[in-house]
Amino acid sequence: MALTGNIYPFTQDNVDKSPTDKGVYALYDEDITIYIGKGDGESGMRTRLQSHKRGADGSCTKGASHYRREECSYPKTREQELLLEYKNTYAKLPRCNDVMP
Repeated sequence: MALTGNIYPFTQDNVDKSPTDKGVYALYDEDITIYIGKGDGESGMRTRLQSHKRGADGSCTKGASHYRREECSYPKTREQELLLEYKNTYAKLPRCNDVMP
């Protein structure tokens, strides 16, 4: 099942207002999904999104234009579901998931 939730411009203000809860998120370059990730434990969604915004995770995600987020209890499992769904649909991972460890 695709990621639910609203889509937000990937601005510092929006990222700083993101929930600190556990969950998953997707980063977009216009209409293209470029990264699917999770925030869990001490690095909730806000912390992870802030990391991408400042470029700490590389230049691939720093330039995202929009993002979508979804709070969930089991972010690792949900992230794996989303990545598998993407791979089954497009026969590859989002471009920034391919370059990140």
